[in-house]
Amino acid sequence: MPQPPIPHPTLATPRLRLRPFRAGDTDAMHECYADPGAMRFWNHGPHANRHETARELRRCATATPSRHRFWAVADAASDRCLGMVNYHNANPHSRTADIGYLIHPAYHRQGIATESVAALLDFCFAVRDLRRIRAFIDPDNTASRSLAEKLGFRCQPPQRENLRVDSHWRDDMLYARLKTDHARPS
Repeated sequence: MPQPPIPHPTLATPRLRLRPFRAGDTDAMHECYADPGAMRFWNHGPHANRHETARELRRCATATPSRHRFWAVADAASDRCLGMVNYHNANPHSRTADIGYLIHPAYHRQGIATESVAALLDFCFAVRDLRRIRAFIDPDNTASRSLAEKLGFRCQPPQRENLRVDSHWRDDMLYARLKTDHARPS
């Protein structure tokens, strides 16, 4: 008999709601996915049209929860989608997963990424009982590297030619945080 689907939880922070994506989030997420600056460090180039973004959000909504889970990062008051966070490549046997995040550039430097990733980490460690979370970060992405360090991640040796974007190989910095590491920094 097939397992019932794992419910998609909504995570709350003082300013944000991390919730499942909705059809109405396509325009807001397309603003992120179509922005070359926002996508500069992502694992694919900018989306050329809204159709690509709608297809990506459908893929997010139908991902296998034991391996991948995506949340829309929404303003708690207005419910406007500001970006997304996810875990992916989850391995139930080793209790590990990778995380990713993409926040609309208009909301950078406001603590939105820090707040939403912290909530994602709490979920992964407490609810999913993962023991190790990894973030692969482009060496030039100083904002993302700072965010990882602020949240207690430790930098591991660089991963040379670890990510292929279109026909180009890129290096990544590997950041990792263990469940047994100190309590979440404030």
